[in-house]
Amino acid sequence: MSFTVHSTPDGHSYGPPLKPSQIKFFRPAQMALFAKLATYPPLGQVTVVSPTRDKFNFTVILESSKSLPERPWEVSIWYDYGSYSGTKSPWQALDLQLVDHTPEILYDDTQTSTYRYTFSGDLSSPYVSPDKTYKGRRVPFTVRYRIDSNSEWMWVYHNFGIRDGALVLQPPIDPNFLGAYPVEILDGWTIRKTPSDAPEARLYTIESAHPIPTPEEGNAQLESLTLGRVTQTCRWFGLVRIWEPWLAPRHGETQLHLSEPAILLSFLRSDGLHVVLLAVNGVDDVLTQFRSTPNGDIVVQARNDSGKDQRFKVLAASAWKFEVANAAVMYEARKLVRQSAAFQQVTEQLEQLPKSIRADSVDSDTVLVNHSKNADEDALPEPQWLESWYDSLAYCTWNSLGQDLNAEKIMDGLDSLARNKIYISTLIIDDNWQSLDGTQGETNQFQRGWKAFEANPVGFPEGLKAAVSKIRDTHPAIHDVAVWHALMGYWGGISPDGEIAKTHKTVEVNFREGTPMAGRKLVVHPDDINKLYDDFYRFLSNAGVTSVKTDVQFALDLLADTSDRRSFTNTYQSAWTQAHLRHLAGKAISCMSMIPQILYHSFLPTTTPQIMLRNSDDFFPDVPSSHAWHVFVNAHNALFVQHLNVLPDWDMFQTSHPYSGFHAAARCLSGGPIYITDTPGEHDVDLIHQMTAMNPRGQTVILRPSCVGKTMGVYDKYEEKGVLKVGAYDGKSDVGAGLLGVFNIAESDTSFILPITKFPGVNAPTSTSNDAGISKKKWIVRSHISKRITSPIHPSDPIRPDSLLQCTLPIRGYDVWTAVPVHSFSLPVLGTALELAVLGLLGKFSGACAIIQATFNAAELESDSESESGSKFGTHAQSGSRLKIHVQLKALGVLGIWLSDVQSSARKVEDLMVLIQGKPVPEHVVKLNTEGAPGESGVLEIDVGAAWIEMELQHGWNNEVGVDIFVH
Repeated sequence: MSFTVHSTPDGHSYGPPLKPSQIKFFRPAQMALFAKLATYPPLGQVTVVSPTRDKFNFTVILESSKSLPERPWEVSIWYDYGSYSGTKSPWQALDLQLVDHTPEILYDDTQTSTYRYTFSGDLSSPYVSPDKTYKGRRVPFTVRYRIDSNSEWMWVYHNFGIRDGALVLQPPIDPNFLGAYPVEILDGWTIRKTPSDAPEARLYTIESAHPIPTPEEGNAQLESLTLGRVTQTCRWFGLVRIWEPWLAPRHGETQLHLSEPAILLSFLRSDGLHVVLLAVNGVDDVLTQFRSTPNGDIVVQARNDSGKDQRFKVLAASAWKFEVANAAVMYEARKLVRQSAAFQQVTEQLEQLPKSIRADSVDSDTVLVNHSKNADEDALPEPQWLESWYDSLAYCTWNSLGQDLNAEKIMDGLDSLARNKIYISTLIIDDNWQSLDGTQGETNQFQRGWKAFEANPVGFPEGLKAAVSKIRDTHPAIHDVAVWHALMGYWGGISPDGEIAKTHKTVEVNFREGTPMAGRKLVVHPDDINKLYDDFYRFLSNAGVTSVKTDVQFALDLLADTSDRRSFTNTYQSAWTQAHLRHLAGKAISCMSMIPQILYHSFLPTTTPQIMLRNSDDFFPDVPSSHAWHVFVNAHNALFVQHLNVLPDWDMFQTSHPYSGFHAAARCLSGGPIYITDTPGEHDVDLIHQMTAMNPRGQTVILRPSCVGKTMGVYDKYEEKGVLKVGAYDGKSDVGAGLLGVFNIAESDTSFILPITKFPGVNAPTSTSNDAGISKKKWIVRSHISKRITSPIHPSDPIRPDSLLQCTLPIRGYDVWTAVPVHSFSLPVLGTALELAVLGLLGKFSGACAIIQATFNAAELESDSESESGSKFGTHAQSGSRLKIHVQLKALGVLGIWLSDVQSSARKVEDLMVLIQGKPVPEHVVKLNTEGAPGESGVLEIDVGAAWIEMELQHGWNNEVGVDIFVH
């Protein structure tokens, strides 16, 4: 018999498998190597401590193998007391105490054989130094542990390679007193304070004293001017242009170092102040971005294509919270864009659209009205929910069927989905359906040009309309069919020998050297681009196409000549926007378009319905190292994209793949669309069911959170290989659900602890506003993977061990946790308080997002009226006062409601009454489940989907379903 030791966080096992008889020979230092630690605050990262806390809690979970003897472990925090106290004192230890109130475990630990110990301790009054001054400061710390008081201390860095953590203590003062300006600027700049639309933020407009240098003749180039620096930096984050079409995050510590140009920078200072800088774009034909000098100064680069004097311009904001400072600069940038002359021209053009088309930002509950799909300009308008587009499950042909595309392959792919009972609502026909010059597989795609609107005759011999009609006839669940095309036609522009070149005005343009499209190419002239898009999208609409994926939009940024950039950029974007609104009801995906000129000009304003915006570089199925990075990039890019009038598209993925669940969980939190690109016959049906549900109209829908998913660790570096935390929120403030995705981006198993306040929307009162600093509100958290549910938790400030959550994730591991508020009611029949929480649809990554509304009120029920239901559910209930729970859902499935007394003798299924659309449900679709629930609690499960079918219910005009539960 043998046992295997635990792996450490760096993935190494210390020693070969050992026999029990060998244990007695272990020295204390050797035994300590087998411990596994999880800490809050996390080591290797920075934790910002708010100025309201009068103390700060450290919690460490230590686990050791039961194959070794149990020992009286000791743990302490070793921290920089001099930094903490504001004195010149040396480092010292905070000894942690073994406590009984432990973090809630959210992973399945039933198969592990370990001792588990929780150590906790507080640091008190960190803000007042001996001289009574109030200063923010950075306090490094680490963890040491030993098996007993007679053993030597072991250090986590030596055993696990985990770097020191740091507390950044914010002073309890107004940030206005931290200095005149958040950025120390050099000569040649002017700075002025600007009113901020984000409360609690200071906003500044920074401009160069002199214009951007422009050549007397020839093309404008990027010009540079050193701005200065943010002092006291302990961490920084930037969104950089990894190449023209895509953004990605970069991180660092004390000194700024940019290897690529950035459009947004954020600095965390050692006094806890966040300083965000945004390069101004989208106005006056000026491209602006950031670089850095070798010594860490911020450099502003700008290219002036306007032909007039323009200045370098930057926005800066500071606040105690990153999101506040970030919002301040983004709100101000939106105002600048809306005030620009270019935007005013676009607005005038949008006003020329038919009145039946909405031309402002709307959500998925809005009904759009667009023209029916024929060439008749006087056709009757038809209504449709944007939800059917935003919330559909889509299938894309790119990775699944490849670039050598044809109608037969598309049908094979759709048939494979249907055989596996996967019913998509949207089909995206990707690259190479178009009629192009050259030969597929032989001609370089960057040299191929677009010839005609009709599909290529080799792959689609009967034409696009016939192919789309066959798709719809064979697969009636498909509501939308989208086709791919490049903004300028194709990668190589327009074919000089094609029909398009003969019917539209064209011009040769020069693309910048060193790029895929380098050289001169034929494109449609800006004077005729409105006609091109109007003609093309009318053709698509007549063919049954309802949406487009418009790619290669960064080509506008590759134009080498100043005059071309000035005449093409806004004109092309405006023409495209008007055309997809006019002919396709705004159903469009903007791809490879993360260039500043487009992001600011087209997507910051809220004058059109939201469209999909590709949020990162591609999904690369065959590159193992790309998958964790892909999710990391999307989560960080969302910090910027959340302020645009778009839904972020985290790109397609394959469900039969080593990282499929990892990607699926991330897409469900993104707040954007979900596309799969499965190779025919290779599908994970169960995973697809976890991402989707069937709505009352029989359509497959995804369950999107109402707020965009984004990283909850702005300054956490990818190189730290920790846990990526992606947060999203759904519903109204204080009554909705917080969702938190946890993703292991390390190359080994990892254990960690998080406070419940890490969930969006879950907050704790400050210790100054409440004597105990404990929220009166309670929340429960449910794990999607383990199905475990916590006890009700009161968020607290400072953090307490019992408001923490613990998890261990394997390599490629992930989970989605949902925090929902707990409601308390006093029911006379029980004689005690009943606590409950509406979980949403069980078995779904984002099942809480299926909830449209949940209400609670007392209802008087007559026993006679109940008995009229015959054998239906509720016949055994007594008359009297009951609690009525009404839940409005957007999809069918198993509705879960957590009840605090499921395992008590007073709670019985037959004492409940459940109605769907006002009709009692069959008793067998309702059950009480205690799996993963603490104490006497459990989950009331109502199979709304099964009841809907069995009761033959009809959806009527709407696309929702109402469920009423009566509880006494």
